[in-house]
Amino acid sequence: MMEGLRQWLLGIVLTAFAAGLARQLAPEGREQAAVRLAGGLLMILAILGPLGSWNWEELALPAGSFRQATTEQMADYEAERTTALGTIIAGKTAAYIWDKADELGLSCTVEVTVAVGESGIPLPDTAVITGPYSGELAALIQEEVGIPAEKQIWREESVWSEAAESG
Repeated sequence: MMEGLRQWLLGIVLTAFAAGLARQLAPEGREQAAVRLAGGLLMILAILGPLGSWNWEELALPAGSFRQATTEQMADYEAERTTALGTIIAGKTAAYIWDKADELGLSCTVEVTVAVGESGIPLPDTAVITGPYSGELAALIQEEVGIPAEKQIWREESVWSEAAESG
């Protein structure tokens, strides 16, 4: 490797020296311009010459494995994004339902689960409401949130009364 670099640099220096000498010896005018052009071309060849002898396959990136790794990484990021978005949507939907229950004077807790729809966006799927059943709240959940009655799970016993009974 070092020997090849040494020969390459020596070739550049000798070409520059020869081009400079030829320019000095050339008469003024067109001849000197032609010698300058030829010297410049020879310098380019001396500098770029070793590029032809390189093994380009060794230097090439394995594009297939890079593409596969990129695709896998994108899928991982998409899954993380969907999970994070689902968590946010579930939390905000539960807070909305709880707020509506509070407006109706109901004391309850709400848990919402999401499912990824055809669009790839997580949407509210089921709601577990722990507290007294309210037809008005059930209708509101169906109309405004989009969770149908069959996916609303009502637990009429309260979490606090269960804890009091066991304690």
